[in-house]
Amino acid sequence: MSLSLLLKTFHGYGLGMGLLPAPLRLDLDCIQFSKRSHQRRCYLAYTACLNVLLIVLLPFTFPEFMYDESYMSDRLLLQWAWNLTNVTRIMAMLSCGYLTWTKRKPLLQLGERLARHCRRCRRLESGALRASCYIALQRRIRGLLRQQLFVLNLSTVSATLLLMRIDTDSQFSNLTMVVVHMMQYVYVVIMMTVLYVICLLLYWQMERVNLALKDLCSRLHHEERNALLLSASLARHTLQTLEHLFQLHCEGKRLMRSLFSIFDVTIAFLMLKMFVTNVNLMYHAVQFGNDSVATSGVTKLWGESVILSHYWTAVLLMNLVDDLTRRNGLETGEILRQFSDLELVKRDFQLELERFSDHLRCHSTAYKCCGLFVFNKPASMIYFFSALVNVLVLCQFDF
Repeated sequence: MSLSLLLKTFHGYGLGMGLLPAPLRLDLDCIQFSKRSHQRRCYLAYTACLNVLLIVLLPFTFPEFMYDESYMSDRLLLQWAWNLTNVTRIMAMLSCGYLTWTKRKPLLQLGERLARHCRRCRRLESGALRASCYIALQRRIRGLLRQQLFVLNLSTVSATLLLMRIDTDSQFSNLTMVVVHMMQYVYVVIMMTVLYVICLLLYWQMERVNLALKDLCSRLHHEERNALLLSASLARHTLQTLEHLFQLHCEGKRLMRSLFSIFDVTIAFLMLKMFVTNVNLMYHAVQFGNDSVATSGVTKLWGESVILSHYWTAVLLMNLVDDLTRRNGLETGEILRQFSDLELVKRDFQLELERFSDHLRCHSTAYKCCGLFVFNKPASMIYFFSALVNVLVLCQFDF
């Protein structure tokens, strides 16, 4: 699939679940929200109906047969894990709905600013010395989007088929439970996917800026090897280029802060849901793995697919946030250090370079979720290990 088609697919998913502030006109050259008022009114009405339906169906999240007739009927810990997973998923779902209604105007402004930023960064590719690097970067972004699309569909199909494997005499209750759970699950998972795609688009632009910095550094080093001094026109052009890249870098950081500020509470609930789901999945895996609960090979296959898709999604999201908030800044600093041995550049260029370096050093890009903990790779490792500890504790009380 092409990059444009992948973005349109994710746009369709977000639109279908009512998680976008307005319909988009989307392609690689132009990203903008629809200006037609009747389209926006129809979309708002559709979103309202969908949100009301999700709230009305909430009582079907806890069917009685799961406590009386299913595999967990005589296991209190499994029932507790089931209830906690459902509650955190509902909390995440409500936080997503709250975000789309209360932050609609900031989301529209963020989308428009991101679209303008993408267009400005796209112009960096014209006349670049490292055109192959931009192509490789685009392929990498496309590969990540393909992974996200695959794991999204895998998790949805696997979770649906796994829920349908629960045996009960009440077919209607089972059907309503599967439908309601999957509506909630897909709603939350697609919100995580929307967040992932926005972060990936922003990361793409930051990498374009870094490639342009590398390109500028290569040009200047080439001039130093082949000339005794820089011409006035070239010195003026390189200074303007550095100033432009500094502006793009600052704009990208502002967009990142705005993004995390708008999504802050929603991210916290999504992380809570992921943590509880992680514990629940691992505990179920232990129970089914040691045959404490009788099951078939097909059920184990779908369960393993759910576990695989859950961790795949978590790794993709956590790696991207770490790249966006930590590794990209480190890479930018490393590129700026490569300018230090230039001798022919003018004083104005050196001052602008120092201003760029000072800004990078003084403005931290670390994201602290709700002001509680820094969201990066070390924190993610702690998250995974804490899930293991919780499962071990639960297994001690298994009976």
